[in-house]
Amino acid sequence: IWQHLVEIVKTGKVSVIITTHYIEEARQANVVGLMRNGCLLAEGPPDAVMKQHSATTLERAFLQLCETSDQICSKQGSSPQSGPLQNSQSFESGRDESRPILAVGPGAAEEIPKYSADWKVRARHMMPKWRNIAALMIKTMVRMKRMPGSLCFQFLLPVIQVSLICLCVGGDPKGIQVAVVNNETSPSGFSHTLLSFLDNSSVYQVPLSHTEAFNGIYNGEYWGVIGFGKNFTSYLTKRMMQRQVSKEVVDGGSVHVWLDQTNQQIAIMLQKKVHEAFQAFVTHKLGSMSYLADLPIKFEEPIYGSQNTDFTTFVTPGAVLSITFYLAVGLTALSFVLERKEGLLDRCWVAGVSSMETMLAHLFSQLFVISFQIILLLLFILLVFKIPNEGSLVLVIILIVLQGVTGISFGLVISAGIDDEQSANQAALGIFYPNLILSGIIWPVECIPYPLRYISLALPQTYASEALRCIMYRGWDLSQMMVWRGFAVTLGWNTFFLILATVILKLRT
Repeated sequence: IWQHLVEIVKTGKVSVIITTHYIEEARQANVVGLMRNGCLLAEGPPDAVMKQHSATTLERAFLQLCETSDQICSKQGSSPQSGPLQNSQSFESGRDESRPILAVGPGAAEEIPKYSADWKVRARHMMPKWRNIAALMIKTMVRMKRMPGSLCFQFLLPVIQVSLICLCVGGDPKGIQVAVVNNETSPSGFSHTLLSFLDNSSVYQVPLSHTEAFNGIYNGEYWGVIGFGKNFTSYLTKRMMQRQVSKEVVDGGSVHVWLDQTNQQIAIMLQKKVHEAFQAFVTHKLGSMSYLADLPIKFEEPIYGSQNTDFTTFVTPGAVLSITFYLAVGLTALSFVLERKEGLLDRCWVAGVSSMETMLAHLFSQLFVISFQIILLLLFILLVFKIPNEGSLVLVIILIVLQGVTGISFGLVISAGIDDEQSANQAALGIFYPNLILSGIIWPVECIPYPLRYISLALPQTYASEALRCIMYRGWDLSQMMVWRGFAVTLGWNTFFLILATVILKLRT
């Protein structure tokens, strides 16, 4: 370090001032000043100071100066800070060095002229300087560059998460074992024909007796039991041909299903598959007259979406916003904590960087990272998983980016207000599940009880998720209230979080 300081003094035409408690270290300087209790005891080249006090080391010379000052103070009955310590003169200027150079008396304070800056100067000083912001961004990018593995993981993590959601959420269960109790003995019976139309990829049929089937479902081996009476074919024929039939005929000509309702998704799927199998069976038997056995309810072509829309389509827009938001929170929640721990934040303050410049630099740096994340997310959900998009892709990108900025801003609030890493992580994780559950991402907001629904509508992602669904599945634009409301709420949260983080950082500086 000293070699570097000597080099920049020789070649850089600069002066270097060093303060240190290691006195011998100061011998390498051109001029040394020895200070005690705010008073300058001696000043000059190190060799000259040692020669004047007949000392072999600079530390010995300082010790003699201290002893001399104590003797003078004891004789004068004054403290070293108030009385003259010695009559030594400066080697350079010849001034009296016994006067405290740090103490400022009342008279001296009154002599200092007061200046007031022009409002233009004040405004220019308060405005963020782009040179400082660029320097801070370079610092952040250099830190990212030093951790290439972590950076690649940050780029790939949202793709991995959205892929898992699209692959594992919303699809039909496969290989569900169902016990079949068929009391019809004739191979040409309607029951065998109806069972042949049951989707074998989703439902695995296990022929059993009545006792074995119910023992199996009680033991958790099967998700349901499908039962047929021994006269199912004849009774079903009577139900279709005769106007009036007995209750025994109605009961014997029905398909009886007992389900394990502990898993609603599997139970709903089994109900759906049995209904579809019965409709296919009726169409096969009656042909053009199959409408006679249909329910008197007809679902026309959907106005928005398709009849094959699954739960994955509903959850994907909200999941994309949630992934973008929380990854941005994770990127920034530890930013100031780590910089404060490493001393980088204090160096920024000493260099004259304002809290607003620090906030903007972190915002722009992390925005660069989430831009790559968003591009990869959209490529996968639109091209790989074929999630439909009927609206403007530009609006989709802007809304996702704004949600990422909201996550960055919220992460900066956590990082500015919390000092240690563990507390910052706990704060970031603590809001994850409440926001995920209340924002209508995995379940509609309309299902939430009213006291909690008001909290849900105030969260950053509730209206944004609704707006993204309207853009992608309905093809709406900013002329619709449900769309621009999502943008307005997101911008409002961005502004609030950035101002709050700046104020917290300013108060703690």
